[in-house]
Amino acid sequence: MARGRYRYARGLGARGNPVSGLRRMNVAIRADASTWMGTGHVRRMLSIAIALRPLGVSVVFVSRRLDVDVEKLITAEGFPALMLAAPHERHAAGAKAHADWAGVAQERDASETVAALGDHGPIDLLIVDHYAFDAAWHRQVAAQLEVRTAIVDDLGDRPLFGRWLIDHNYHPDHLAKYAGLTNPGIAMLAGPQYAMLGPNYADAARYRFAPEVRSIGIFLGGVDERSDNIRVLRALDAIGWTGPVEIVTTSANPALDVLEAAVRDRPGVRLSRDLPDLVDFFARHDLQIGAGGGAIWERCCIGPPTVCLVCAENQRLSVPFLDAIGVVAACDLLADAPPQSATLETVIANMIASVERRRRMCEAATKLVDGHGAKRIAEALLGGR
Repeated sequence: MARGRYRYARGLGARGNPVSGLRRMNVAIRADASTWMGTGHVRRMLSIAIALRPLGVSVVFVSRRLDVDVEKLITAEGFPALMLAAPHERHAAGAKAHADWAGVAQERDASETVAALGDHGPIDLLIVDHYAFDAAWHRQVAAQLEVRTAIVDDLGDRPLFGRWLIDHNYHPDHLAKYAGLTNPGIAMLAGPQYAMLGPNYADAARYRFAPEVRSIGIFLGGVDERSDNIRVLRALDAIGWTGPVEIVTTSANPALDVLEAAVRDRPGVRLSRDLPDLVDFFARHDLQIGAGGGAIWERCCIGPPTVCLVCAENQRLSVPFLDAIGVVAACDLLADAPPQSATLETVIANMIASVERRRRMCEAATKLVDGHGAKRIAEALLGGR
């Protein structure tokens, strides 16, 4: 799209404030949710969409019908969703590790995305959060829609193309992480200062440190396809923990019936389902046990000491670094975890026993994430500062 058209269409002044008399800027977001990818990609894109709304921006989502009701997630926040047809069968994975996640070949997905947005109306900016798509998808859609693109990624495992690259994970050197994988001139918004959290996190009450671990919270994502919640419960049994435990999950969890049965057998454990947000949950327990996905940054913002589990290969790109700087206590649950790795039981027991380590962890975590990351991204994408 022509540069002048972009400036006119966005309808924003020099400070990112809406200007009367100009067409509202139209932003499209391409993201999916499923049992194998979880709901985190859509949820972090909802955070961006919510941050864009007060800046006078109209947002529409494009998602494929998979095995999670993503349309319900999106429309519940007041955004329209253009739904692509469900695949007839899972697309066979190619060379990219996550190529199967879209359910169809990326060439087909690009064409269907263009068609859906072409019928919807003019688009000024496209934000893409999908591990299944590489630079070929990004270039095709950008060219056919004549639109600038912002690519959300944290893998650094494939070529990417866009005007912006957004990676909110912690890494010692993001330039090295993406060396040779991006187009010249791409602007990088990288690090936990861009953590994509909901608007309620910025001003939420933080966890108040207590020397004693009085209760434990467990959140391993909205899906937990591997049933790691059960593994954590067994670890707590093994160390003799008898205090209160709260597990948070969603109705999309395919192992929900197994988890409910496990909770019934443990009087001190309660199950909370489909909470509107996790702010209060993260603040009310003295130890959190969670997966190394996007909820890392929610926990950091609120500040509870955390045992952070590596439950997927891509989480090894951030969790060990956070452990090294004292923000979390890491535990790798993957089958090929290094043989010298501490067991889950040992990591949890050590955290419960170490008052000073937990105190330092709270301080380090809250310094890393302040809850304004989504707003920073929205203003950067619109040219505001």
